[in-house]
Amino acid sequence: MERLSMKDKLGYGSASLADSLSYNFIATYFMFFLTTAVGIRPATAGMITVIGAVWNGFINPVIGYFADHIRTSRGRRRPLILFSSIPLALTLLFAFTDFPFVSAEGKPFYYGILLMLFWLSYTGFLVPYLALASEYTTDYDQRTILRFFASMFNMAGALVNFLIPSVAVEWLQDAGVPLSLAWSLVGGMVGAVCFISILLTFLSSKKKDPPCVDSGARPGFNPADVFREYVSLFTLRPIRQLIVASIATLICYSIMLADMVYFLTYNMKCTALQMSLFMSLRAVFGILLIPLVARLTVRFDKRGAFGLLSVIGIAGMVVLRMTGVGSTGGIICYMLMVTLCTAIYWSLMPSMYLDVCDYDRLKTGKRRQATIVSFQGLVEAVSGGIGTMLLGFLLQNAGFDGGAPVQTASACEWIFNCTTVIPGAFLAIAIIAVWRYPLTRSVHREIMEKIGETGE
Repeated sequence: MERLSMKDKLGYGSASLADSLSYNFIATYFMFFLTTAVGIRPATAGMITVIGAVWNGFINPVIGYFADHIRTSRGRRRPLILFSSIPLALTLLFAFTDFPFVSAEGKPFYYGILLMLFWLSYTGFLVPYLALASEYTTDYDQRTILRFFASMFNMAGALVNFLIPSVAVEWLQDAGVPLSLAWSLVGGMVGAVCFISILLTFLSSKKKDPPCVDSGARPGFNPADVFREYVSLFTLRPIRQLIVASIATLICYSIMLADMVYFLTYNMKCTALQMSLFMSLRAVFGILLIPLVARLTVRFDKRGAFGLLSVIGIAGMVVLRMTGVGSTGGIICYMLMVTLCTAIYWSLMPSMYLDVCDYDRLKTGKRRQATIVSFQGLVEAVSGGIGTMLLGFLLQNAGFDGGAPVQTASACEWIFNCTTVIPGAFLAIAIIAVWRYPLTRSVHREIMEKIGETGE
């Protein structure tokens, strides 16, 4: 069995910090920033996220297609990864900047455009980064181990996201910095950290993505070709199951994470420091769960580990909704259930998409890793938009008022529903889809043997 060095695991995993930090920063604070600091209504803020989702739904296939066909003197994946890291950092700065020259009527358009630019740069980095993992190893277990290391950086990014931004904004305000400037500074800091973590992966992966012999070739772009590639992949049963599971899980994720800030602020009446400490528990629990997920994956395979931990998370949320969360201990239990419902996806799902790449090679003889993993990026954006739009719709209809320091009983009740049972229902759909996913360890081993027999 091929084994990866510690340098390989840490080098690849580094950019996962940027993936997690940028994605979670937008997912956790963007809607809250729009509704409380900028003054945009919740339903309008939710529609802005849908604009970004529709846009990302278009660009993911395009970027996947290019990442599979581009040949450069610096490799197939790394140039896109580095090139996208700069606008990623800049959009995180500007998306949290409230420029005074932008009118109230123009703000939805301004932030809609910025969100589109964010998704363009995020996807431009993420798709080739996920595909790069296929260049490290084709072994089922080593691939899973590589993702566990990426998950550690992913959780580190989540820890930074939950622990620092709200406290930093409050600290800057206490120091006399205006609210809009405080958010701008925090957005710029997050962008800088993301750029550095991506750069480390770019520098460490040089040998994994060698220069292409035909580096002078430039891929053409025909929308029909991209469409045909996606239709072709959608005929594969494993990819259909993963898409359903991903959409359902990520709707759960986006609703739960975006609503968590509202829940801790208005239902539990936490200060900014308390909220950051409680939210950071998700990352801490996520890191502690990685060895457990690894053990469960060895014993029950990927789909069994996903299903078992997700069922526990759903059951815990139902119990909390029935009993209420009225103490520090209750909040800690709530954060553990949030972790079970939202963190397992990132440990297991990316490696499952890579397993589909090997299945695709066997069925078609093609190497379409970036196109396949672009499905993951597509459903992340679309699901995030759907989840946030649904949250905005539910909160607005429940009477949520972003300018009020205290919310009505109806608003608080629906804030609680949206962080417990509603996302749990979507996660239940994901469990069913994952259980029907056919690529177990033994099946994957047979696939690799057949590829070897055909001379691949």
